[in-house]
Parts: sequence; C-alpha cells; structure tokens
Amino acid sequence: MSMKKWSLFLSLYFCLCLLSACGGALSAEQPAPVGMEPPAADPGAAAPSLAEDEEPAVLTCRIVDGAETGDLLLAELDGGMGVYRLDLLADTELEAAVPEKPRPMPIPVYLDGKPAALSDLEDGMTVDIFFNGTVEEIFPARPGEVYQVEGHSIGTEKNPGGSCYDLCGLYLQVLDDLWQKDAGLNENISMAGLDLSTAPGGLTDSEKAALAWRFGELHGVEVLTGTFEELEEQGYFTAGPLGEGAPEGAAFVRWEDGCLFSIKPNEGHEGEAYAGLPVLFFDAEKWRSSLGAYCFYDCSAVWPEMGTWSGYQIGSEMIS
Repeated sequence: MSMKKWSLFLSLYFCLCLLSACGGALSAEQPAPVGMEPPAADPGAAAPSLAEDEEPAVLTCRIVDGAETGDLLLAELDGGMGVYRLDLLADTELEAAVPEKPRPMPIPVYLDGKPAALSDLEDGMTVDIFFNGTVEEIFPARPGEVYQVEGHSIGTEKNPGGSCYDLCGLYLQVLDDLWQKDAGLNENISMAGLDLSTAPGGLTDSEKAALAWRFGELHGVEVLTGTFEELEEQGYFTAGPLGEGAPEGAAFVRWEDGCLFSIKPNEGHEGEAYAGLPVLFFDAEKWRSSLGAYCFYDCSAVWPEMGTWSGYQIGSEMIS
C-alpha cells in the first residue's frame, strides 16, 4: 500500500472512532425509557458549604418576626439599613416537590457556637448570617447562598439583654390590636400610613422599615411611612368645610383610601420605673378623618432584667 493510501486509511479510521465516542456520550444523556422511576432523592445531600479557601460574608441582624416558623424577617444591625427575608426551610420544601432532584439539608443553625435546633431561635434575637456575599436586590432583600445561621442568646456579648428585647414584637402586637378595634375605620383601605418616628425604645431605621413591611404584609395593604404632616404635604388627604355649626375656617380632613397608624411616647410618666425595670409608656392611634379615630392612651409595657415583655397595659381607650 502506498504512503498516500495509508494516510487516507488512518484518517478514516480515527474519524470513525471519534463519531462512535460522540454517539455514546449523546445516548447517555437521553431521557430514561417511559415507565422507569426517576432517581430517588438523596437524603444525605450536603447543606451549602464553603470551599477550602473561601471566606464567608457575615451579616448581623435582629430577628424582627418569624422565628416560630423559620421564615425570618431580619433588620440589619451595626449601623446597616438593610431589611432581609430568609426562609430556613423554603428550599427544602420546594425540592420535596421535585423528586428527581436531591433535597438539600436545612441550613445549619447554631446557638452561642453550638449546634442548635430551629426552635432555639426567637424573635428579638441577634443572629449572624454566614453567606456567599451576594444579595438579591428586592425588598426585603434575600441573601445568596447561606452556609449557616448563628443565634446569640440573652446575656452574651452580642445580645447583652437589659433593654427592650423584641421591641418590634411588642409594636407589631399593638398595631394588630389597634387594627381590630373599630374595624370600620380601616375597612376597604388600599394603603396604611405608619408613623414610628418618635416611638419610644430606640428602634433603628432598619427595624422601623421591617416593621412597616410586616404590618402591610399581615393586613394586605401598602404601607407608607411618615408623619401626619408629611403625608398631608404629599397630597394623600382631602379637606373640605367641616359643616354647619363648626368654627369659622374649620376644615374636615379625611384619608379617602387609607388610615394612619402611629405610636408616640406618653410623656406624663417621666422618671417612673417598675421595681427598677425598664418601662415604656406610649400612646397608639389610628386616624381616618377629623371625625374618625381610635386611640390606646397611656399604654405601658415592662421588661424583666434579662428577658422580653409579657404583655402591655392600656390606660384608657378613646374614640372620635
């Protein structure tokens, strides 16, 4: 055989080998025959973990709400302004509906550096979120791949106690109670105003934002933050003559499709305390118009030295 024919033979041989290999690879990717069961879920699939040389980003937050379900609403601490949502069980529940995909393990939870259960987390607690540093830019924002969540119990360096622990929880309770009272005032509204600008207890801006969002989520309304004067200046209220017999120049002001909720300090108790424990004194009001409002007046809540509030008291209730 001549050299030229030998080279041609080798070329054809190698082409046939290459086509055979490609055909094998393609056939391996074809779907399984009809009737064949999909692969079983892998109960041992590992939770998200760090690469050997990877340093996690750490986000320090307060749990505003959701510890009892694992669907955490978080307000950033250490001067941050962020509001985040982290559902510790959502991915697991989602994957359960897709049997051909391995189900991930729930995000590991630690308390004071030791392995813990989801039930060990509580509203008001400070937590560190260890994640890959990416954030989904929606509101509330969502951290990217989360490796673990570490809570800090009361009395530790990151959660020293002795203050208004779970203040957000108290105010969410007050606002919900106020919503239920004289419900006609907030019937059929499409938006609610929320004024926490002077609410006592030292809420951070991120906690106020998280509270506003959660309040709106619970009651199915859009929430606008601002004082009465700010919302009035923005044109949300309508005004007209108050009516016959009213003082000259008096106007009837109304929010047609909204209701303004506010929590403000009651300053008639300056210096008062209860057995040396921190006490908050406040008023809570919802307002729909000049002739339509409801108020919890002279409210108080007491905190133990190293715990959370156990309820609050209403001095009196007023309606107009």
